[in-house]
Amino acid sequence: MLKRLQIYEDRCTGCTSCQLVCSFAKEEYFSPALSRIMVDVQQEQARFRPRVCIQCAEAPCIETCPVGALSRDEATRAIRLDKGVCIGCRRCVEACPYAGVGFDEEQGLPLICDLCGGEPACVDVCRFPQAIRYAEEEGDNA
Repeated sequence: MLKRLQIYEDRCTGCTSCQLVCSFAKEEYFSPALSRIMVDVQQEQARFRPRVCIQCAEAPCIETCPVGALSRDEATRAIRLDKGVCIGCRRCVEACPYAGVGFDEEQGLPLICDLCGGEPACVDVCRFPQAIRYAEEEGDNA
């Protein structure tokens, strides 16, 4: 079975620690704008929705890349970006039906979760309330 990030919106407190730890893990400094996970905040309703690549089986982001910069990691089955090949066309951002791919304007590269090599940093920082988990899903055929 394939392990994936599982998001439980009803448990999210909106602390955005997941965004901070993600950006630090990937960019070596804290910048929510460079995180691969984003928390949509609806202040009026006090609702928070973590948004991240769900590593879908169809992977339209991979299919739409004109230069083959996106692929699957053999071990984790996560989407992997080859920064040296990417041309920054944003087709992967537009192709994602779940709004799980961001874009770094400064570097001209997509921001897509690679599951931190199988040990997602966002999961560790979200121990309580466990709004993000990394686990196998029943019936997964990806």
